[in-house]
Amino acid sequence: LIAAGAANAELKAFKVNGETVSVAEQKAVYDRAVAQGQPAGPELESQVKNLLIQQTALLQEAKKAKIQQNADVQRAIDNARNQILIQGLAQDWAKKNPVSDADLQKAYEADKASYGDTEYQVRHILVKTEDQAKNLISRLAKGAQEFSEDTANKAQGGLLGWVVPRSFVPAFGAAFSALKPGEVAQAPVRTQFGFHVVKLEAKRKAELYPSFDSQKAVIHNALANQKVQQHFQELIKRAVVK
Repeated sequence: LIAAGAANAELKAFKVNGETVSVAEQKAVYDRAVAQGQPAGPELESQVKNLLIQQTALLQEAKKAKIQQNADVQRAIDNARNQILIQGLAQDWAKKNPVSDADLQKAYEADKASYGDTEYQVRHILVKTEDQAKNLISRLAKGAQEFSEDTANKAQGGLLGWVVPRSFVPAFGAAFSALKPGEVAQAPVRTQFGFHVVKLEAKRKAELYPSFDSQKAVIHNALANQKVQQHFQELIKRAVVK
């Protein structure tokens, strides 16, 4: 039997201890796996069959042992059922109240504005104490990157590449965005990681911000989730609690 809609899948019903596992059951698992990015074909068919063999055999044993009558198990089943119903409600409401193209464009432009129109090429040295940082500021002409605690970019002399202020904690972003190319901040910048000696190498017009088309799906999901959560909060506020 070829399951309609399941690309390249030739799914056949089979039995596990006399219990039939239908084509429809297999197709549901198969299609979900394909939708999540797994390649369609015989290998996936085999994986689906093996998964359902394991599941069916174990569920049969759970039924024999009357596991569902266990109070803790029943509570867990009820909790899972409740979460599935709430998730279904969210999906249903989102489908009936879709995000508009205008909303997508507006959110994209707002985030792009937050990104800024300037990118900065920044270099830093990270040390543990303020005294170390102050000392290094006076020694930069001799090259002091070997003292940096930031192992991720120590080999590059502390170069962070082309960045924007919002990618860092406010103090660090404010420090390098206030400099002129070639300048070193005369005061160390303190963050949760330690003390930074910061230098601005260069700046340019922003060119790394992703295109609208590449961000559309991400923005859509974020806005849809935001709308659902707002709707849910309104429902909760209207609930009569005595």
